[in-house]
Amino acid sequence: MSDVPHAWLLRFLKVDPEPQLPEGTVRVFRAAPQYLSYRRVLLGFKHVLAIVGAVMAWVFLGRIFANVLRGLPATALVTSILYAVEVVAWLGFLVLVVPVSFFVVRLDYELRWYALTDRSLRVREGVMSLREKTMTFANIQQVSIHQNPIQRVLGIADVKVETAGGGSGSRSSESDTDTQEHLHEARFRGVSNPEAIRDAIMECVRRHRDTGLGEPSELATRPESGAAAPSTLEAAQELLTEVRALRGALASGESAARVTPRAS
Repeated sequence: MSDVPHAWLLRFLKVDPEPQLPEGTVRVFRAAPQYLSYRRVLLGFKHVLAIVGAVMAWVFLGRIFANVLRGLPATALVTSILYAVEVVAWLGFLVLVVPVSFFVVRLDYELRWYALTDRSLRVREGVMSLREKTMTFANIQQVSIHQNPIQRVLGIADVKVETAGGGSGSRSSESDTDTQEHLHEARFRGVSNPEAIRDAIMECVRRHRDTGLGEPSELATRPESGAAAPSTLEAAQELLTEVRALRGALASGESAARVTPRAS
């Protein structure tokens, strides 16, 4: 991924920008570019709320400190220290917290991969701590699409996959920024083709269940149930012929036994 502007950091952290996909991979999906804009909008909204809250708290505390420090000989010195702390806090927030947070969001977008293999699906995400979740098609029970109003405007959605054991009683976060998903669910977050991904997963699940636990290629080589009917019919006819011959032999033996005493 040479076009990643933060590739130097990935090399420093010894993180492979592209996952090691297993053989037989069917399809690989990535989050849409609108997902990056979506995450940035949410992060900017959080920063605005944090700034508004900090300003309101500072005004409220400033009045309290003004009443407490009124009349003290060192009021001017304490006030100067408080203002200096305020300046340092605002500089730290604007210079460090805001850029670093947007930097992390960009890295999270670049390192997010979704893949469908012959037997399972795989979700790779995370920044400092990479997480890979694999779910076999044999355990998948439900595939659903989730889309909030902002995602609808941007034309993206999340595909949620649930496996056995992840019943409705298990509470999982619907937030796009919360990485603590339930062990029995996986999300293809911020994709622009959710219906195609859902159909691809369901097709893999159907093909896997149709072929049992074998490889998908076995579907073409497995004999049809009707193909075994002629051989079964032939075996039944042969058995019937043998039974008739046996009955004929037994009948002939009984006739001979009856004729012998009369001759004597």
